[in-house]
Amino acid sequence: MTPEVGQALLAAVDTLDGLGIRYAIVGGLAVGAWGVNRSTRDADLYAELPEAERPALQRAMERRGFHVPAMDEELEQFGVFRSKSGGGVFVDIFSAVGPLGEAILDRRKSVEVAGRALWFIAPEDLAVLKAFSERPRDFEDLVNLSAVVGARMDVAYIRRWAKQLDESIGGNDVSERLEKALAQNKPKTPQRKRKRSRER
Repeated sequence: MTPEVGQALLAAVDTLDGLGIRYAIVGGLAVGAWGVNRSTRDADLYAELPEAERPALQRAMERRGFHVPAMDEELEQFGVFRSKSGGGVFVDIFSAVGPLGEAILDRRKSVEVAGRALWFIAPEDLAVLKAFSERPRDFEDLVNLSAVVGARMDVAYIRRWAKQLDESIGGNDVSERLEKALAQNKPKTPQRKRKRSRER
């Protein structure tokens, strides 16, 4: 994490904490937090963003130097709004709506970063988000995440969510991407050499 990204992240987190808004850090920063070497130049978070809280959040972020051009419009259209810190770092905050959004916040984990406890998405829920995405970079993150954290992750939980997401969009792409990533880290079983019977 670069100093600029760190400053923007902490400013956003402080703003959310100050308003009592639950959040979880996701994206590349979360991948890095769970042990995968991953660089990123922005910050992504999931947060509770009820309409009544949005004006106060926008004002508080702007007081901290963020440019927040279209919070309501972007949340309405995309479910996420983009802000830009005074240092030029983009901070995208997703609305944690629906069962998956609620699960992400309910299952978030506290991770100490530079002597401070921050809330990060659980590795299983991060894997679900990565499997849901069609971007090659996200698939690479999924492969690396399952390699580093795989033995400690609840794979059955991830598979259940992948199946639910497939059902919601009508297909099986999410489950296929998940299984493909898991297969890349599955240890290969050595083939036994057949012993030739000696002729007597």
